Amino acid sequence: METNPKVTLIIPVKDRKEYLFHTLRTCIAQDYQNFEVIVADDASTDGTQEMVRNLSKTDNRITLIDRSVRIGMRDNFEDALSRIKEGYVMAIGGDDGILPNGISRMVKKLQKTGAKLLTWCPPEYAYPIECWPNGHFSIYYRKGSYWVDSKEYLERQTKILAYIHDKECPMFYVKGVAHISLIEKVKSRSKDGRFYSCPTPDGYSGIVLSGEVEKFYFSEEPFSIYGVSPSSQGIAYTKKDKKSVENSEEFFKFSQGQTMHKILASQPYSPLLSLMTVDYLMTAKDLPGWRGDFPEIDFKEVIRKGIGEIARSYDDEKIMRELYILQEIAKYHNLVKFYHQCLKGSNKYSFSRMDYKTAITKERLYIDVLSLDIHNIFDASYAAQNVYNLKSSLGFKFYLKAFLHSLSIYMKKKNTVRGNFSNELAVLQKSLNGDNNYEAKN
Repeated sequence: METNPKVTLIIPVKDRKEYLFHTLRTCIAQDYQNFEVIVADDASTDGTQEMVRNLSKTDNRITLIDRSVRIGMRDNFEDALSRIKEGYVMAIGGDDGILPNGISRMVKKLQKTGAKLLTWCPPEYAYPIECWPNGHFSIYYRKGSYWVDSKEYLERQTKILAYIHDKECPMFYVKGVAHISLIEKVKSRSKDGRFYSCPTPDGYSGIVLSGEVEKFYFSEEPFSIYGVSPSSQGIAYTKKDKKSVENSEEFFKFSQGQTMHKILASQPYSPLLSLMTVDYLMTAKDLPGWRGDFPEIDFKEVIRKGIGEIARSYDDEKIMRELYILQEIAKYHNLVKFYHQCLKGSNKYSFSRMDYKTAITKERLYIDVLSLDIHNIFDASYAAQNVYNLKSSLGFKFYLKAFLHSLSIYMKKKNTVRGNFSNELAVLQKSLNGDNNYEAKN
């Protein structure tokens, strides 16, 4: 491996000026010089482009791609990626960040291991939102760096059906970095020379790239931090306010005409993790010569997990769309009876995020953001690095306090049943009989 490889960071963004400013502060603070930040702005109207231009005058490592016409998230990712010709590449969102000296430390890890695909567990910071009024901060504390067998990883995805919940997922969005040669291999296998072949670009990268290597490296040491803001797409779909609804509708608008894999009955894009994981796996498998391998997917499990996601994640206004998509998939696999049995045996639960403050779980350490004086992703990046370096010396009293608080949260954490799916079942049954032609709208 060369001693000073080029590292390119892609930041696709639209109308996140407030948060992007702090994200770029984490980039400007990097000590690695052979480093480029490409901000791919998708026709923002909030002054994002002007702000980036001003920052680029103080740091020539920042490059702006500005557009006057919106092209959508997937094409924005693809266009930015097409401009990279050498070295390593990763992507982050406009509310994420890089830890202090994260790029130089990451390069050292790549040089030491010789890995072309590297992943890690990023700490997490959430800006103040409805469920976390003061914000939210957590860091993984489990230790261990090791090589991951790609075949075993892909097989695990067919079972858990939740790519984002697998800490080893090697997507080069926020939590990973990949050599451009792997990305070019994927492009060469696709009919149109594209890398991104699914509506959402993050998780697909982890699935398809893992199939291009026999093994990839997992580092216990994090190099980036995951951010959540009120404008985050995943958050937006679960919220009811006007701005969130507009953000979701805009995403669906630009995914129109692109369906999920035919094995998912060619249905419109769905945010269900179970369906996205299957879409990524099967889309990658269809690429000519792709080296990845995994066992046949159990669609009873897909339906079961999908219903579970719907029951705990969505309000009544969004439930029907996702249930209809699942019903069409069940029809395609001759599992309608099983699908209706699962629905009859399921309840809808209220969805809420717990404010952990200072607590400890199986894999994460939660710390009260106010105690760390965190107000943005830049502050959080420094806090995360300090906590990572000091977590082994935090002391018995700290961990005891965290454990006791965790226990109290566990005792209080109860799902509230909002009812069963009887009304939805009636509508779905009518759609099967042709009496009510309900369709999932993008």
